[in-house]
Amino acid sequence: MIIINNGLLPDLKKEELEKKAKNEPIASFTYDNSLEETDAAMKMFQKNFSSKRGIMFTVAYLLIMAGGIVATVFNPTNVILYIAVACCLFGLIYHLTSKYRVRKSIIKTLSKMNPEDYHCTIYKNKLEIETIIKPKEIPEAEEKSGDIAENNSEEKADGEEIELKEPTPIKSVFRFKDDLLDFSEDNISFYLVYNRQQIYCFPKRCLSEDVQNTVRDHLTKMTEKDF
Repeated sequence: MIIINNGLLPDLKKEELEKKAKNEPIASFTYDNSLEETDAAMKMFQKNFSSKRGIMFTVAYLLIMAGGIVATVFNPTNVILYIAVACCLFGLIYHLTSKYRVRKSIIKTLSKMNPEDYHCTIYKNKLEIETIIKPKEIPEAEEKSGDIAENNSEEKADGEEIELKEPTPIKSVFRFKDDLLDFSEDNISFYLVYNRQQIYCFPKRCLSEDVQNTVRDHLTKMTEKDF
């Protein structure tokens, strides 16, 4: 007779249930970003993750300009000092408005690109985002001219039409334990920042209240600094 101590055997059923629970999504939702929401996300990113280099430039401009102003007080006839102060003032204004100009340029570029939808799936230990590029809307006048024919299909020599395949979604995977992630929110959206370089915006208008609570609780817990 062989006697087996059950306490030494792994609970296969329990392990299977835990593995299944780990692979089941905690939350899943589809969303898109308007240009206004994208601009708000960039503002948030620039405000919270400003580079030290930018701060140093601002301080340097202010110090040089202050020195120039003091010098003009003692040498009011020196024209070069006035020119130097004016150049510093111009440089400071140009530097302080650089963030706005960057946002404006990006928004202008995005407005000309094909619209995108996103599908986010949140698991216990990771988050996945699929980017789905949608066909760009074609003006009615262009539709009437027949220009959209080559965009939607191609014709074989025998006249048979071939529909173009839908673009393959682009998937990005973020692991809570391994990747540097920062989470925040405002009245409009949730924000997830990856590696202090990329920001993802989840508009609250696309999420139900229950999903919002789930996303908030889980991402707050998983992105805590002491995690």
